[in-house]
Amino acid sequence: MTQALTLSNVSYSVAGLNILRQLDLEVGARQYYAIAGINGAGKSTLIKLILDLIRPQPGGSIRIFDFENSNPQCREQLSYLPEKFDVKKNISGRQYLDFIAAAYHQKPDRRKISELAERLDFPPHRLDSRVGGYSKGMVQKLGLLSCFMLDRRLIILDEPLSGLDPRARYHFKELMRSLKSSEHTVLYSTHLLADAEDLCDQFGILHDGEMKYRGTPAECMQRYRADSLEQAYMACIAE
Repeated sequence: MTQALTLSNVSYSVAGLNILRQLDLEVGARQYYAIAGINGAGKSTLIKLILDLIRPQPGGSIRIFDFENSNPQCREQLSYLPEKFDVKKNISGRQYLDFIAAAYHQKPDRRKISELAERLDFPPHRLDSRVGGYSKGMVQKLGLLSCFMLDRRLIILDEPLSGLDPRARYHFKELMRSLKSSEHTVLYSTHLLADAEDLCDQFGILHDGEMKYRGTPAECMQRYRADSLEQAYMACIAE
C-alpha cells in the first residue's frame, strides 16, 4: 500500500521533558486514521511535527507521500485544521474561504462550497454574514469547510469535533463517510472514541509519548477483550 504519511524514530523534547519518544507511524493512502490520547499526550505536538512547524530531534524522519516533510512541495499535498481554530470576527465566512483558496492558488468553487456547507448543516447563505455572529460550532464548521473545499490528498484535523453538538457531529461523520471512495487520506486526533470507532480504518493510542497501540478499532477491542473502544483504550493505557 502506498503510504501517505511515514514517521520513523521521531522524538521530541522540551527543556529535558520527553514529549514523544522514538515514535513510528504509517498511514496508508486513502485511510482514515484516528489518534486518541488524553490531554497532554502529545497529539498536537505530533501534528505540528508532521506539518514542519517544529522539528524532531536528530535521527527522526517524517515523509508525506514522496517528500520529506520539510520540502515545500508537501504543502501542495495537504490541508490542516488546528485544534484552536479562530477567524477574525469582522469578515464574512465567504471572505475567509476566498482568502484560503487564494493562499492555495485556487479559484473558489462556489457550487462545491455550497454543497459542502449543506452537508455540514451550515446554511450557505450564512457564509455572507460576519463571523462575529457565528456560534462556536459554526466557526468550527467554517474551518472544516476550508479544509475539504481544497480537495487535498492529505487532510489533517486536530480535534475536529471540538465545539460541535450531536447534530453537527452526525453531519460531519456523514460527510466523512461520503468521501470514503475519494482519494482523501485523513489523519485526525480525538478524545471522542465512539466517533473514532465509527469512522476510522486504523487507530492509534498515544500515551506517555509512545504509540501504545496501532491497528483497527475491532482488533483493539479484541486484544483487550473489551465491549467498546473506550473500554479497550482504558485497558491499554493502564498497562
